[in-house]
Amino acid sequence: MITMSLPKIIFLVISLCAIVVIIFMVNKDKVPLARVTSNTSPAENATPEKPLISAQIFTGGKLTTDTSIHTIPLEKILSGGPGKDGIPALIAPAFVGITEAQAWLPTDADGIVVTIGNTTRFYPYNILVWHEIVNDTIEDTPLVVTFCPLCGSAIVFDARVDEEPEYFGVSGQLYESNLLMYDITTESLWSQIIGEAVVGAKTGTKLTIIPSQVLNFSDVIELYPQAEIMSKETGFKRNYTEGPYGDYNTNDALYFPISINDTRLPTKEVMYIVNYKDKSIAFQRNALSANEIATIAVDTNTINAQIVNGEIQVTDQTGAIIPGYTAMWFSWAIHHQADGIVWKK
Repeated sequence: MITMSLPKIIFLVISLCAIVVIIFMVNKDKVPLARVTSNTSPAENATPEKPLISAQIFTGGKLTTDTSIHTIPLEKILSGGPGKDGIPALIAPAFVGITEAQAWLPTDADGIVVTIGNTTRFYPYNILVWHEIVNDTIEDTPLVVTFCPLCGSAIVFDARVDEEPEYFGVSGQLYESNLLMYDITTESLWSQIIGEAVVGAKTGTKLTIIPSQVLNFSDVIELYPQAEIMSKETGFKRNYTEGPYGDYNTNDALYFPISINDTRLPTKEVMYIVNYKDKSIAFQRNALSANEIATIAVDTNTINAQIVNGEIQVTDQTGAIIPGYTAMWFSWAIHHQADGIVWKK
């Protein structure tokens, strides 16, 4: 007979309850994409002339991933609750100006900022927490803007795979409590935090990180007054003023098991991470300052981090900027026990 200790039983019950809540919150307001619903006017509630592109691509069903090819243990892949496309990725979303966004978006709302050429766009967490992936194009550069609420990992990638633009969706699967994306061509699974395909035909293929920042809306208003803000008119009925994860960000509890618990920093401490040569460097984000340069030695090279004009800037010894991303401590530490370097206070 299989027996479990009381703490394990409690953990399983809490995890199952959390999954049920997430599934309910993600799906409770879902409407067909061909019928966009809003709370503004009858005209906006009308059926659009053409179905949204997301409806044509992310159709749900079962994944067809070739699981015979993989670089991670298949038994460590867990269901996050919603299945394939249960959390619907977005494609080519609409954007509005700051004034229009201020009508609904709180000034303390965080989000991902991307600047390419003369265009700056802000992707609010209020929307990303419900969709996790946004397929977009800025000045002819195809992007996939990704956010995993379970890891606080906000990473923007060049969406080209083998030099061809690709679309990515939410698989509904997790690895080490992190989002596994899938590409629509081969349905290979891609680890967001690793930035690489880990199961399927594209296994071993890496994505290129695009520079981005995590800022709140008030910072965007000040730093980028001409920024384009992702519109809440996504084609899905969601309450973009609240998220489905409650106080997850402010406690140490995880919904899903992980293989390594590194206690050098609090589980959900927010880190700013850059990859440099064969190393991954994690800076304690809240300890970075405009008045002090954080310095890390990598072999014979010096890496510097500092707040410059309200944004985190990491440079090598030549002054070249190294693109980075944001993630919770636990998620980064799992994958970088061997090649990771940590700066903390």
